[in-house]
Amino acid sequence: MALLMILVIRGRSIFVVAPLCALVCTTLSGVDPVRGMNEAYMAGFASFVQQFFLIFALGAVFGKLMEQSGAAVTVANSVARWLGTQRACLAVVLACALLTYGGVSLFVVGFSVYPLAVHLFRTANLPRQFIPAAIAFGSITFTMTSAGSPEIQNLIPIKYLGTDARAGWQVSLIVGFVMFGVGQWYLDRTIKLAVRAGGKFEPRDSDLPAGNTDGTGFLIAIAPLIATLLGLNVLPGLCHGAAGFMATSESSDPRSSSLAMIQATLAGFPEDATLAIFLGVLVAVLLLRKRLTDIWGCFGDGFINGLLAVGSTSAIVGFGFAVRELHGFKLIVNWVTHLRGDPLVSAAIAVALIAAIAGSASGGQGIALPLIKPVYVDGLGVGPRALHRIVAISSGTLDSLPANGYVVMLIRNICGETHSSAYRPIFVTTVLLPAAGAALAIVLFKCFPQWG
Repeated sequence: MALLMILVIRGRSIFVVAPLCALVCTTLSGVDPVRGMNEAYMAGFASFVQQFFLIFALGAVFGKLMEQSGAAVTVANSVARWLGTQRACLAVVLACALLTYGGVSLFVVGFSVYPLAVHLFRTANLPRQFIPAAIAFGSITFTMTSAGSPEIQNLIPIKYLGTDARAGWQVSLIVGFVMFGVGQWYLDRTIKLAVRAGGKFEPRDSDLPAGNTDGTGFLIAIAPLIATLLGLNVLPGLCHGAAGFMATSESSDPRSSSLAMIQATLAGFPEDATLAIFLGVLVAVLLLRKRLTDIWGCFGDGFINGLLAVGSTSAIVGFGFAVRELHGFKLIVNWVTHLRGDPLVSAAIAVALIAAIAGSASGGQGIALPLIKPVYVDGLGVGPRALHRIVAISSGTLDSLPANGYVVMLIRNICGETHSSAYRPIFVTTVLLPAAGAALAIVLFKCFPQWG
């Protein structure tokens, strides 16, 4: 793990680093390295691609459509205009949160909001090394793992636990508001202290101007985001309710066979994240087509980006699958899954540690859920909805250590900063704060077990 973190921080490709570290682990553990790579590593890699490629790909296409049409920048600029430049940090956080909760890929959010963040921080004369923390806080904390979010970190547990995207929504709502309030207070206070110490905005020749909305109206720009959320959280319930109503109304109408077919279709309407994101893509194409210069290019680039995103995550998942076959990893899992005390506490610790090993929240979930579901749900009788929310929040804690791929890209590639200057507030807002949020969620589920 030390080698993995060092190589990633130094900018080495995760596609090379992950299998290399897996090879080192298996070899030094006395396992046949050829078998370990061909069986365990590739099994984990291929399994994750098979289950989640379409979600990653459609999410990337959705992001490209929002990016090329200028809709993502319109949403971000609108938030900044409403709040004003004097609340630069809050504007950046809310712009990222709105885009993330609407289903836009984290990577697209980072690239789309950064020029706006530079403009706001320049106008307010705030130290630019806090821009990565503002973007990270708005992207990968209270929105990424919240109930109803179409982000992959909230969707993976559905595949294993048979829940839905709104699992534990009452707890998620409280935890989300607390995390947002505390995190924003911390960022504002830290920035003020830096300004008092003489910190100020330092312009660079490479700075780009804030994005141009290109005439896209806010309502049109936000419509695809709303369509995705409705497709995930509202449409299935409406279809099932309509099917129930049709089933209770008897009719001798000769068209009853056709009505029965419609009723069966509505009753079987799936609550599927892939379908919801596809609906968002469809709405984006229809409403933003006049602003899209190359729709086929968006789809082509989106699927390529989705393949790269799911591939990089799968590379980490493959590393985790190779490691989980080793004796040392089994000792860790056995320890964390048999901790005395509340099972939700040990589940949170287990997911956080495995996400740290995987270096990815989604990758950690892909490794952890097949292991902990039989222990906690089947064996200990933990409520699947409570476990879903605890897994989602806990996966977003130790995953954001310095070697996390998104953190590395955000700090170095997007913002042009270094870990030494920019990582500390990221650690507080994306590691410590979600850990506290997971603890609060456990307390709430204990106080209100009916919510789980």
